[in-house]
Amino acid sequence: MRVAREGLPYIALAFAFAAVAAFVGRPWPFVFLALAACIAVFFRDPSRTAAAAEGAVIAPAHGKVTRIDEVAENGYFGRRVRRISVFMSIFDVHVNYAPVSGTVEYLHYRRGAFKNAMREAASAVNENNTIGISAAGTPTAVRQIAGMIARRIVCRCTVGDRVRAGQRIGLIKFGSRVDVFLPLEARVLVREGQRVRGGETMIAGIG
Repeated sequence: MRVAREGLPYIALAFAFAAVAAFVGRPWPFVFLALAACIAVFFRDPSRTAAAAEGAVIAPAHGKVTRIDEVAENGYFGRRVRRISVFMSIFDVHVNYAPVSGTVEYLHYRRGAFKNAMREAASAVNENNTIGISAAGTPTAVRQIAGMIARRIVCRCTVGDRVRAGQRIGLIKFGSRVDVFLPLEARVLVREGQRVRGGETMIAGIG
């Protein structure tokens, strides 16, 4: 099982505690070894095969579609857009993926609160990171949102990078929520309550 590199320090720490516990003759090594196994599962990074269809928008995270609506996105777009929200529980894969192929044109990290990511306000008030991608001239944005448990957003791309749909672009430690922002004319192909596979499921079409 492949593990995201961000999880390796936590696994190493659990193994270190297990070694110390074994050295002093305590029964705790098994507890720390079990913890290391749980952390490895939390940070698993499975292979993904994105849909190759032109104009395909791929799920940016593994989880449940909790909201499909129209909102104002005043950062990258500067206008009203279609939003698709995917909520990741602590049991889902935490890696985030590029929803489209294109060039990263915009990055904006915002410090904030750590409220329940299921709430509407979380997108605006919680710690978040927005990545704007131009897909053959069509703007698309993905927003990583921290939650009550997830308190560390990792972004693996910078402005000017070329990314492909389904490429790993970041991670939110221990789950939370990812929003995708699309032009209003985008064709939404999923429904609220549907589970999607990050990096694989086609959630919309553009262009």
